[in-house]
Amino acid sequence: MGLDHDARTDPDFMQSLARGLEVLRLFETRESLSTAEAASHTGLSRAVARRCLHTLTVLGYVDADEGRRFHPTPALLSLARAYLVQNRLAKAADPILKEISARMGESCSLGVRDGSEVVYVARAEVRRFISIDLQVGSRVPAYCTSMGRVLLAATPLDELDGLLEAAKLVQRTGRTLVDPHAVRRELDRVRAQGFATVDEELEIGLRSLAVPVRDEAGQVVAAINVGTARERSIANLVVEALPVLREAAVRLQSRAVV
Repeated sequence: MGLDHDARTDPDFMQSLARGLEVLRLFETRESLSTAEAASHTGLSRAVARRCLHTLTVLGYVDADEGRRFHPTPALLSLARAYLVQNRLAKAADPILKEISARMGESCSLGVRDGSEVVYVARAEVRRFISIDLQVGSRVPAYCTSMGRVLLAATPLDELDGLLEAAKLVQRTGRTLVDPHAVRRELDRVRAQGFATVDEELEIGLRSLAVPVRDEAGQVVAAINVGTARERSIANLVVEALPVLREAAVRLQSRAVV
């Protein structure tokens, strides 16, 4: 739901649909849910959460085991398929990300902003060295990730203020910037230099660098990044990855229309 949308004054807003989608989105970060957990994480009553899960089960989007825990089904993939197929940027990015990953020996991703989060729309992974399972469709906070900071830095200032006020700035590691003023200063730096680096703010051991991807009008529509383990320094990323990512961003701008 939009940050400033008031469902109480919108006669066309379907609250039941919004509740069902709110429950459905819990599966973005969980393999299974009980009715009690769905109610607790959404703030809905157990009766409403149960009806939402029952409806999703009847429609085939989730399934329940004998212990009455609900699991997502492959039918959910069909909801994202139209976006992924039609999004020419994601399709154009796939071979470029694979090329960068093979060239640098690191994982490479393309992401877009959805509210205060970054959604992965394309990814080439060469190795797993962090606990977070990042893949197409994964969501991460924008404020503490390199792609997120690139995308936030390109957001109009009036909208950015609302996003930062509404975002939950959680101290994910000892390095995470959670002070809104510090985050704004970092976004000013990203805006000025044209790229973002993050040093173990999302997870210990993970460093990354990202640059913006623009459309033909020059508007930032996505971000592309390289993620690496702490053995590779931020300085090394700037020297080796920044030119590669900037070249890739130019190629994407000329090959894809979002």
